[in-house]
Amino acid sequence: MSKLSAVDSAYRKVTWRLSSLLFLGYVLNYLDRTNIGFAQLQMENDLRFSAAAYGLGAGLFFVSYVLFSVPSNLLLSRTGARRTIFGCLFTWGLISSATMLIRTPMEFYIARFLLGVAEAGFYPGAVFYITTWYPSDRRAGVFGIFTSAAVVAGVVAGVVSGALMTYLNGYCGLRGWQWLFLIEGLPSIALGIVVYFSLHDVPKTAKWLSDAEKEIIVDALKKDEVASTGDQTLAESLKNWRIYLLGFIYFVVLFQTYALAFWQPSIIRGFGVPSLVTIGLYSTIPPFVAIFAKLWVGYDSDARRELRWHFVIPAFASAIGLFLTPLFPHSPILGIMCLALATAGVHGCVPVFWSIPGMFLTGTAAAASIALISAMGNVAGFAGPSLLGVIKSATGGFALSLYIMGGLIALGGVLMLGVVSKTKQAAYQTLNGACEK
Repeated sequence: MSKLSAVDSAYRKVTWRLSSLLFLGYVLNYLDRTNIGFAQLQMENDLRFSAAAYGLGAGLFFVSYVLFSVPSNLLLSRTGARRTIFGCLFTWGLISSATMLIRTPMEFYIARFLLGVAEAGFYPGAVFYITTWYPSDRRAGVFGIFTSAAVVAGVVAGVVSGALMTYLNGYCGLRGWQWLFLIEGLPSIALGIVVYFSLHDVPKTAKWLSDAEKEIIVDALKKDEVASTGDQTLAESLKNWRIYLLGFIYFVVLFQTYALAFWQPSIIRGFGVPSLVTIGLYSTIPPFVAIFAKLWVGYDSDARRELRWHFVIPAFASAIGLFLTPLFPHSPILGIMCLALATAGVHGCVPVFWSIPGMFLTGTAAAASIALISAMGNVAGFAGPSLLGVIKSATGGFALSLYIMGGLIALGGVLMLGVVSKTKQAAYQTLNGACEK
């Protein structure tokens, strides 16, 4: 077996093992934080929640998520990925299932806040964990697989959530939205237990790798580190303006991502689709298209060693989809097609985005810096759903919100051209050429 094929074989094994667990974890992570988008279709009548109250509750998740992201990721660097990710999965599964018991807006707010605390460490922790196993020239494809879990969760939510709320409604005296929270929370608890016994913090401790495979992976990571800019302290990295600009760009990406995740069922209902099951089926189309966009963009970026335009072009495509959606208020098919373009574009940005910090973040500061970017971006999780709720209550529709989201994601594409200059892009290609040799 040639050296190149041995490297590929080793990383295929790593990808099957690590990415499958992280992928499933992120599916459940995204599902448990966004399933209130479907639950709201019944909760607004049962509990008499206004659109503004629902938007506030949806957004409060991200207040605690942002507050605890950096501390959680620093904890991961101390306790290891296995224990941290296990704790996140197990705890948020319990809280998500317990949300079936809420009766008042205040109880709803508390449940969402606690869910944010429990989930805070998973995503930034998983991103950092991937960087400790894969060199920079292999990360975009892996991030494409990992982050595609968010859109897979959208497909699962569309099929499962509408069916649960329809066919279990009233069973054992529980409403459909209560069954939704209960059933969709339990798998996270089970996966947490699997993660505890299956993940390994570093390649050297992975019993499922041969000694030769461990050496290949450790050698690739060492070459990548030597070819990069060297070790950095946290204080040095916090002086880098690109961290804060990346945080804002991630904000505009997540602003759209979560606004659509929480409000898409209501937007589709506004097209004139009354049935919960039909709304659920229609809701699977945008994330299904986005899966292919996300995987293709990630792998094509790795193959071409190009980052900036692989972010910018999907961002502009997403903006076009958002600008077009309000033009078809009474056409479900055309409206869904526009939402699919918007969703595919914004999700296509994400795997490339998480390859960019590695161009200038290295060493001991990487975990905290990635968590800081994630925390800054996730402020949009509060702002997006909350703002859409306020605008919906004020205007009775979503057109203005869609225009705002389109403008923001287009701005993000323009700003990324500044973060990844032509010089920085050329250096990235040179770096990865050196790593291959």
